[in-house]
Amino acid sequence: MKIFPVHFKSGGQEIRGLGYGPEDGVPAPFRAIVIHGYSSSKHLMDPVSTALAKAGYPVVSIDLPGHKLGASGGSLISFDMAVQAALDAHQQLTSPAPPVYIGHSMGAAAALVAGSLDPDAVGVASLGLGYPVTVMRPNPEVIQYYLERWAWVDGASPVEVGLAMDKALPQALEKLATRPFLLVSGSRDKELPPSSAAQLFAMAHGPKTHNTVDADHSGIPLLAAPFVVEWLNAVQSSRASS
Repeated sequence: MKIFPVHFKSGGQEIRGLGYGPEDGVPAPFRAIVIHGYSSSKHLMDPVSTALAKAGYPVVSIDLPGHKLGASGGSLISFDMAVQAALDAHQQLTSPAPPVYIGHSMGAAAALVAGSLDPDAVGVASLGLGYPVTVMRPNPEVIQYYLERWAWVDGASPVEVGLAMDKALPQALEKLATRPFLLVSGSRDKELPPSSAAQLFAMAHGPKTHNTVDADHSGIPLLAAPFVVEWLNAVQSSRASS
């Protein structure tokens, strides 16, 4: 596996990230565009990116602007910026392989919307996503937690981002219909609990797959990695036989 820096422009801002390439260099059927969640970084997605590269899929994992550990700098102006950064990661870093969009939390919603907007997208994998995204935010303790997380982000508040996600997700799920969708949720997720994951999955069209892992919200990407690889292998096999 080869890991190397990548950078490109999106919305007038510099986006940086990492590319993960299969060691054999054989052209792959798909390329994964990986997007982290709010107040996080590409580091949290490394288990998924590494597992995909080891399975033979090239990966571009981006750091969104305005984030605490990010290399991109800048500011997260809105949820739409995360979606555009995902689309630009594929469009500006050219590859003959069609994209699969994969994300966690806010990045999961961005992956879903980006996949619905990109006619070349093969499918979408969303980790730690539910509907509505704002389901737990009337709880005062949860509001306080999200306000603390806002301190780690230069840009839009988590409440603003969550409301934008809730507005975008139903239409994105409709547009994604007929393309493969994977949802991986956490049984101990307090931010987007199992009931919200079940609601999102019910809204999605087939072909769709739902896996649950024994994890809290931030722990989902680590345990989700083998399920993402298994799902993408199945997508590849289905396309090859059709």
